[in-house]
Amino acid sequence: MKRKRNTFLSLAIRMIGFGVVIGIAFPFFMILLGVPVNIALSALSFIACVVAGIIVGFFNILMTSTTVERKLTLITEKMYEVKNSIITVSESGNIGDCDPEHCTIPIDTNDEFGRSAQAFNELITSFSSSLRMLDDIKTYTAIFSGQLDLRTLAEYALDRVMNGTDADAGAILFDQNGEIGVLHSFGIQDVNALISDSHILNAFSKKESFTISLPDDVIVESTLTQFRPKEVIIEPVLFKNVPIAVILLAKAECFQSGYSKQLSIFTQSLAVALHNALEHEQMQKLAALDPLTGVLNRRFGLLRLQEEYSRAIRRGTVLGVLMFDIDHFKQVNDTYGHVIGDRVLRNVTTQIREAMREGDILMRYGGEEFLVVLPGASKEDIYTVAERARRIIREHKTHYGESQIAVTISIGGDSMPESTPDSEQGLISNADEALYRAKNSGRDKVLLH
Repeated sequence: MKRKRNTFLSLAIRMIGFGVVIGIAFPFFMILLGVPVNIALSALSFIACVVAGIIVGFFNILMTSTTVERKLTLITEKMYEVKNSIITVSESGNIGDCDPEHCTIPIDTNDEFGRSAQAFNELITSFSSSLRMLDDIKTYTAIFSGQLDLRTLAEYALDRVMNGTDADAGAILFDQNGEIGVLHSFGIQDVNALISDSHILNAFSKKESFTISLPDDVIVESTLTQFRPKEVIIEPVLFKNVPIAVILLAKAECFQSGYSKQLSIFTQSLAVALHNALEHEQMQKLAALDPLTGVLNRRFGLLRLQEEYSRAIRRGTVLGVLMFDIDHFKQVNDTYGHVIGDRVLRNVTTQIREAMREGDILMRYGGEEFLVVLPGASKEDIYTVAERARRIIREHKTHYGESQIAVTISIGGDSMPESTPDSEQGLISNADEALYRAKNSGRDKVLLH
């Protein structure tokens, strides 16, 4: 192993050696200055000059130690602090205290030491920024992984990315089944205009990010933002190289350099979280819907009825229900088969939806029975809806080859507080009793409890 030298020791030896050489040579220089030879070349003169050279060399060493070595020691101590911070990050994930406030070196000279300190400080700033970014990524990745509500996730994600990039406005748009929608936005006046914006569409189709720099004399219309942005960043969010969302950020000034790389790292974590949230939302919808007709299944439909019933009781408002049943549906299955029977069921569901009001809740109660929950509907209201549905279905036919299959429905209904059921199940029982009377009295009619 090669032996390491001590730089300051080598410098001290050379300075003292140089002082000895000057001390030996100086008596001869004294002769040129007119000093008598016997005095200049005397032993005492040589000894005095050599001692003086050694003293000068010693003071040079002392001054070097108090200036150069002190500055180098400071840089060395700061480097050890950075090293310890790196060890802390690798072992515990904590970025420690080595930030520009604690680890930078004062710049008090305009020389190589000053430039070295400046370079070190820039290194610390970049190092601290990288550590903070990694810590941010770790934090929001942990939060993202546990957040399955799509809207909440988008709100949090946009807030984090806007804070990280100092953006003044932003939006997250997503693609679901070929339809672009807005998940969350901030500072955008007409956010729906973004859905058809060419840059947004290109980000989805080409999977490329765009930075749009706008000159000072260009005024952006209020369809984009409430201020005059100088720069707009559009970044696609890719999951397995498939664009599932786009982040738009706008800023009144230009974005600082390096933000694009940070944004790219951010979107990688966001892509996984968005995919998981979209999958979760889809699973929730599938769990709540009847697979044949696409309306709420009995379990989730009754939960909605329970919510509406509790709300009506608390607020003292009206609530109605209608029970539909397809007349002689067994004959349809026996004559045409279950495949055509299923088509008839889907068609009847579509027609019932046409007759419903906005805000009404439709569920498949069982077999060929459907239940409609009508918030705020009196008995007169539910009768109007029921009659409209009965007429629509009576006039509609399901085509099967050259045959046209016509069906009718019987409907029973009830509304509170005109009736006084003791629970939401009592409301259903009253509607079911009215439906039973409608079927027994000839079918294709509406009867109320």
